Amino acid sequence: MSGPVVFASYTGVMGGAERVLLDAAVRLERPVVVVCPEGPLAEAVREAGLPHAATAERPLALGAGHAAGLLAFGRELARLSRGAGVLVAWGARAVLAAALVRRRPPLLAVHHDLLARAGVRALVRAATRRADGVAAASEAIARDLGLPEVAILHPGVDLAAFSPQPLPDGPPHALVLGALVPWKRADLAVEIAERVPELHVTIAGAPLPGDDGRYAEELRRRTTDRVTLAGQVDARAALARAHVLLHCADAEPYGLALVEALACGRPVVAPDAAGPREIVRDGAGRLYPPGDAEAAAAALRAILADPAAPAAARRRAEAAFDVGASTGRLAAAIDRLA
Repeated sequence: MSGPVVFASYTGVMGGAERVLLDAAVRLERPVVVVCPEGPLAEAVREAGLPHAATAERPLALGAGHAAGLLAFGRELARLSRGAGVLVAWGARAVLAAALVRRRPPLLAVHHDLLARAGVRALVRAATRRADGVAAASEAIARDLGLPEVAILHPGVDLAAFSPQPLPDGPPHALVLGALVPWKRADLAVEIAERVPELHVTIAGAPLPGDDGRYAEELRRRTTDRVTLAGQVDARAALARAHVLLHCADAEPYGLALVEALACGRPVVAPDAAGPREIVRDGAGRLYPPGDAEAAAAALRAILADPAAPAAARRRAEAAFDVGASTGRLAAAIDRLA
């Protein structure tokens, strides 16, 4: 490979997809440059000792401003990827922008999202066809793209950093971990808690940048002595205080928080759809029909009564979600292009 691997992210936030990017870039054993706006991701990149190339922060909402932002990001990528060995477009927006670059290195399009709008899906699919290689975080995302020859990455975590801790004393405690946005369905966790009187629930996360905060305020009004809104937390510390991870999104594209929980020896209760269906197997948790609070409550009671579940969760993580193996899959996809 004659030049560095350039990772391009349209956003500078630090969600699950961005944590995966950082984990991969640190472990890739190739020269890398991360292109993204200033923000938590850029700070983490520099803290890891990796080169960072800053781009302007642009609107995430769909509309005329978004289209202009993609065009401008494409122009920046044309300049910043000059001389690169491979350009890795991290996420649908980066793929759309990279597809606009006429003279560029080989392009690997990496997808992390399910696209709800048919028009957006068609546009992203067309842009992805212009890439030299395609990868997706889950089989569900690959099916949503509907394209041939998509490499499945199934991102993992550092199994030494996310290690099992003894279960806490006291009443059963479920952790809900993720951004406070409506599609993550943290409101369903409140309904589930109402059906399990002995259960304590901590909802951990914060609204995304630019969010008006109305959903978080709605959740705050519904908190009780058994349901806590904790804000942004350290995932490992929060998992150590919980007995189980409760996930509520009807269609989670992948679910890195679920993998982190399994690695910490915490079983997962999640909807039987998309990414969680690929993650929660082999006794590592329970799945329930999306949106069904009653079924979720029953699944929680069953997993909390299963003394073998914590060990099964860790075994599942060790068997399928080691970050070294997932980075190796990404490296193989990059090497095929280089």
